[in-house]
Amino acid sequence: MVRRHGGRVDRAFDDAPKRPIARKTLIRVAKLYRPYRSALITVAILIFISATLMIATPLLIRQIIDVTIPNSDSTSLYWLTGWMIGVAAASGAISYGTSYLNMLTGLTVMEDLRLTVYGHLQKLPLSFFTSTRTGDLQTRISSDVSSTQMLLTDTLGVLLSNSVVVISAVIAMLVISWQLSIVALVTLPIFTFAMFKVGKRRRELTRRTQKSLSELTSRTGETLSVSGVMLSKTFGREADQFESFKQNSTELTTLSLRQAMTGQRFSVLMQTFFTMTPAIIWLIGGYFIIEADSSISMGDIVAFTAIQARLLFPMAGLFMRGVEISSSIALFDRIFEYLDIDPKIKDPAHPVPVDPANFKGEIVYSSVGFRYSEIAIGDKKTSPKDQAAPFTLNDISFSVPSGGLTALVGPSGAGKTSVGYLLARLYDADSGSVSIDGIDVKDMAQADLSKLIGVVSQDSFMFHDTIRENLVFGKSEATEAEMIDATMAAQIYELIDGLPDRFETVVGERGYRLSGGERQRLAIARVILANPRILLLDEATSSLDTLSERMIQQALTRLRQGRTTVAIAHRLSTVIAADQILVMEQGKISDRGTNEELLERSSLYRRLYEEQFTAIPSLS
Repeated sequence: MVRRHGGRVDRAFDDAPKRPIARKTLIRVAKLYRPYRSALITVAILIFISATLMIATPLLIRQIIDVTIPNSDSTSLYWLTGWMIGVAAASGAISYGTSYLNMLTGLTVMEDLRLTVYGHLQKLPLSFFTSTRTGDLQTRISSDVSSTQMLLTDTLGVLLSNSVVVISAVIAMLVISWQLSIVALVTLPIFTFAMFKVGKRRRELTRRTQKSLSELTSRTGETLSVSGVMLSKTFGREADQFESFKQNSTELTTLSLRQAMTGQRFSVLMQTFFTMTPAIIWLIGGYFIIEADSSISMGDIVAFTAIQARLLFPMAGLFMRGVEISSSIALFDRIFEYLDIDPKIKDPAHPVPVDPANFKGEIVYSSVGFRYSEIAIGDKKTSPKDQAAPFTLNDISFSVPSGGLTALVGPSGAGKTSVGYLLARLYDADSGSVSIDGIDVKDMAQADLSKLIGVVSQDSFMFHDTIRENLVFGKSEATEAEMIDATMAAQIYELIDGLPDRFETVVGERGYRLSGGERQRLAIARVILANPRILLLDEATSSLDTLSERMIQQALTRLRQGRTTVAIAHRLSTVIAADQILVMEQGKISDRGTNEELLERSSLYRRLYEEQFTAIPSLS
């Protein structure tokens, strides 16, 4: 499916393929309750007791009408009415306890599901997030999971309770009069068939509604972000954005209304029939009594209509809950689609122990090949390059000695960033190997690898939080003295110290209360504080003016001492003093050497140098 937004084409997925309720999905939903079996057994016992007590009252009434009153037995009347009061009180207490335990279990299962989805998403490769709209992620992990609340917290109890009530009521009705039972239950097959038809329609509308909600959430996140608002204002497109949002919102409202109203006519028809049934029962029963048919008594009719009246809500609940289950299964299909995505980048079964203090930091790329692969979601696939021909790295081989600085340069799209991200296992090489101190990075636990490598990317992301929280993200136990040292090394301490709240200053959404250069220096301070053995600098000074760049170069020079560094850069001023410069072109290393050597023999490097280089201070 292709979506168009203001001339821009987005490739998207049909969130859940149109299919009947899968037995596999139902089994997976049932397995969510496995850790809470004891609670479910308790709920089932309480429900059985409560349902049984509900049938007891009409039978007590029957005894009063047919036996106690005709015999003028006041003692029996006291006892029977006392039992009726006791049954009502016990039913209320049991109902409250059942509701609490059932709700607690369901909400806990829902929390487990939410945590499972979030934890699984964190394990997915970077390519998944570059090909998936953030709004869709937010909808599935919040709205989709939250929308399953009724199924998880209420459905099991309703099904058990209503089923027991219905079975008990039908048995009691058959004991009282099989003739009247046939009249009361003759339409059940018709209602059952209607329930499946309505459920199928409701399930499809639920898929479409959640998909529309995903699109609305994505549009809101994109257009109301700082960058989105700035773009709309500078191009004067606020009215257009509002109109597009209005169209999405209207579509969601229409689908939500259709989803809510689907089955309402069926529900009204069923309730109307059950409401009319007592009149039919009185007509037939009264006829038997008038004709002196001793098979039916006045007490039978009263008890029968009382039981039949109590049957209305359980039967309606069962039918409508069947419809709701169909809707919820569509949500679980969407959730399970994400849970079924293979993380691909996984920890080995027996990872090599990593102690950063004992690592020298020697890096070796050996005949590395890499291709951006497609990601399957449901029945659809997408590639992180928006379905374009996948970019490829071919036969990448080089080494970086401990403490050395190797730079990757080349035109945009040459594959420099991809090479760097293979080192941090944001992607995995398809062939060859990337190793540190002779250990393949695939043989290390990802948490251990992250302690070895510090990454400063061109997108210096900041959380909407304080400077302190953004700084200690890589070292939660850092002291204020360590933060001061790190920010001084990154040439940003003076700015922080001059703020009224210093380290408690909130940086705003994505750090937009800071300038681009300030965010970049804060990101560098964050890595300095983490104190990694290896540095991966991906356009680390791309957002800096000339003065800030000079300050950062000085900071990076101090930071690099004793550390292995891989620097990816368009601006050659940041890397001309590198021990080794790798020139990349179309996914391959076309040349390598020092700045002076490449100026002599590499036409591509010389052209890049001439296009941007003036009298800019070196890194040394």
